[in-house]
Amino acid sequence: MSYFWYVLLLYALLPFNMYIDLISILIFYLVFHEHERFTLIFSFLAGLLIDLFYPVILGVNIIVYIVLAQILIYLKKYIVHSIWVSWIIFIAYYFTKTAVIHLMFSAPLRPFSVLLTIIGFIPFVLVLNKLKYRVWMKA
Repeated sequence: MSYFWYVLLLYALLPFNMYIDLISILIFYLVFHEHERFTLIFSFLAGLLIDLFYPVILGVNIIVYIVLAQILIYLKKYIVHSIWVSWIIFIAYYFTKTAVIHLMFSAPLRPFSVLLTIIGFIPFVLVLNKLKYRVWMKA
């Protein structure tokens, strides 16, 4: 997958982000499968588009996505690359993102959306692996 397809996928997933946070899953995927610079630029762009698309204070999602992506980039060399370990780390990443946004700005917490995002992580990552590497799981 080239960078163009990731940006196109970001734009296509933007309207569905309120129901299932596929953009967070995409950023998490990019941290482990793409170059660090592109991941940080993509995190900035994703945060900017979410801030512009949904009525929130400009810069909130930008800061949250960039800081969490930077933390994951730093920690990825210490993480075993397994689908279950990635899922557990994604849960911690997603709960941190949700808690920060909820505590900072009293954003409404949608438990069904959180549950859908956590459940949808593994199928979405497997589909991205299939599209990029032509296999379901990259060893």
